[in-house]
This record gives sequence, C-alpha cells and structure tokens, in this order.
Amino acid sequence: MNDAGSTAIEKSAMEPIESLFSWFREMHDQNPVHYDDEYGLQLFRHADISKVLTDPATYSSETVSLFNDPQPDLDLFLAGNLVTSDPPHHKRLRQAISRSFTPRAVGKLHDKIRRTVDALLDDIPGSGRFDLIETVAYPLPIIVVTEMLGFPREDVHMYRAWGDALGALDAATVPPDVMEAEVVPAIQEMNAYILGHIRERRKDPADDLLTELALATMDGEMLEDGHLIGLVGLTLFAGHAASMALLGNSVLTFSRYPEPLAEVRANRELIPGAAEELMRLYPPFSRMARVTTTETKVGGQRIGKGELVTLWTGAANRDPEQFSEPDEFDIHRKPGGHIAFGQGIHFCLGAPLARLEIKVALNALFDRFNDVEIDYESGVQFENPMQIICPRRLPVRVSG
Repeated sequence: MNDAGSTAIEKSAMEPIESLFSWFREMHDQNPVHYDDEYGLQLFRHADISKVLTDPATYSSETVSLFNDPQPDLDLFLAGNLVTSDPPHHKRLRQAISRSFTPRAVGKLHDKIRRTVDALLDDIPGSGRFDLIETVAYPLPIIVVTEMLGFPREDVHMYRAWGDALGALDAATVPPDVMEAEVVPAIQEMNAYILGHIRERRKDPADDLLTELALATMDGEMLEDGHLIGLVGLTLFAGHAASMALLGNSVLTFSRYPEPLAEVRANRELIPGAAEELMRLYPPFSRMARVTTTETKVGGQRIGKGELVTLWTGAANRDPEQFSEPDEFDIHRKPGGHIAFGQGIHFCLGAPLARLEIKVALNALFDRFNDVEIDYESGVQFENPMQIICPRRLPVRVSG
C-alpha cells in the first residue's frame, strides 16, 4: 500500500480520539463552561477543574446519589468505594489501604513486574504479529494486582467486565436500562466473589493484601463487608485500567513520533518524563464527576445544590492557558501540572504502580525489539473515549 493509503488508514483509526480532542479545543475557545441535560454543568478549563477537585466540601464525590432507584448490591460496594466517598469516611478508608501503594512499597514490585512482562513477551507468535492490548497491556497490570491481592490467576478473565461496570459508575451518567441490565449484575457477581475470598482469608490468612484488608481495622473495629468489597473491587479496577491505557497509548504515540522515540530508546532516563507527557496528552480517563452540596459558583456560572458537574480532565490537560502548545508531544516538557490521576484528596492511590508498570514495560519492549510498528491495516480499535482513552485492539508488528 502506498504512503497515502497508509496515512488514510491511520487517520481513520485515530478518528474517535482526534474527534474528542478537536471537541476539547472547540470548547476551550467557545464554551469552556457548558450545560446540557446528560452531563450537567461541564467544565473544560484546567483552573476551573482544579478548583472543583480541591474543594470536596462543595463538590461531593458521592455522585451515585443522582441515581434514583436504590440498589442493595450497589450500595454494599459503595460503602467502601474510595472514588465515590467523601471525608471523613474517605480518609478512614484510604488509611486502611494506602500503605500498600506508597512509592516505596510499590518499588519492591519492580523485579516481579519485569518478570511478568518478559513472560508475556515470550509467548508472542513467531511471526512477530500480535495484539498489544490482549497480549501485554491488559494482562500485565491485572496479573500484578491479582498477585498483590492474592486472587487466583486463572480468574482474571472475569475482571474486565467488572471493571467496565465500575468505570460507568464513576461517570455518573449511566442510563437506567444499562444500570439494571449490565452494571448491577456485574457488581452483584463481583461482590459475591470478593466476599467469598475475604471469608476464606479470615479463616486461613495468607501473605497478601487481601488478608491484610480482611484483618484490618477502622476506628478500632474490623472493616465491614461493604468496606472490604469496595476497597478490593476498586483495587482490581484502578489497579489495571490506568496501566492498560497508558501502555497502549504510549506504544501508539511513540509510533507516530519517531524522533522522541529515538531519543527515549537511546536514553532510558527520559522514560519517566515521557510517561508524564503521555499521561497529559492521553489521560486514561477523559472525565470525572461531582455533585454540588450547596449553591455555588464556578467558571463564572452559578449552579444550584444537588447538580451534576462533569469535569473533562482530558480537556484540562490540553488547556492552552496551562500548557504551551498543548496538543504537541514534548518529552522535554517541564513535568507536573497534568491531572490525569486527579488532584486533591482523590489523587489516584495507584499512581505509583501505574508509573512503575509503564516504565518497566517500555524498557522491556525497547530491550527486546528494535521496532514496534502499529499494524493499522489489521484494525486498530478504541474504547469509548468519552469514558476511557485507550485502544481496545492494537495490532503490532515487532522486529529485532
């Protein structure tokens, strides 16, 4: 196929993502504070979104209050869900699990992560053609977090559907029919699975995070079932979705920017900074949601109590008022400022693990292969970028 044909295929494959970013640019220029019935008050500017994220008293994370019908299984999970909880409950929950995700604790996983990546790459076909998401980007983080928790490795096939359900909850825009038919059944299944393993650990402790949580206390008392289900379920989801997206987006982006790729291959110390820039450009999650606890004003617009506020964090990371040439991939950009992992009390607990996994995975790919080329002709596919910015299918050809 000639260059023009290849370019057309690549452009078509990237269209869902580029359309979202084009919309972000349009909203920055014309309508940075916008209201509609589906997403409520929508914010696109970095400053406005930072204001909301750092004011949990005014902008509550308990967005599930917007769902009208009570759901016992959902309520059980939400009792321990850090993402949709507010202080002081949020602080107590976070303290119960945070020490397992400090940079120091996560750093001890380096060698295990590298062995896992190498084992996954050992299994690629001799042809050098494979789907990067299916073969590496999805299994790597889910294997790591599964081993941290102490769940059976053979059960990983179940976790993706549960993660999709939890991701929909955080967006706070789940249609009632989807909630009933897809989200609640997935959460019901997940709750039963987690609770079964928790009860096993209480009878027969092991050296894993699941045992640590099963025996942990909050305010001097053992954690309740709902607290445990929420913490473990969120760890499963947050422990793999961000890393999967970051690795897929990294390989895809480097393939489109050969000069930065050559720099990073030649000097691996550039990988952490490049990874931060990749998180800014392609944050795993394009939006977050909050609900107002009182009448307030943001972005120059008044909003009443109990209203949904959608924070387009993907747009904030490309705000020209915050970043020069915001749509450019610059691996030498001064780090910091992006909110791919959130901000304030809800800054992502798993950020150190995601950063380590992307660093180790990229080093492993660069060590093993001289070239990783995107096979656009085989069909690159994306998840819904309004929810998660991540390739769903990323066929590649490797050599060297």
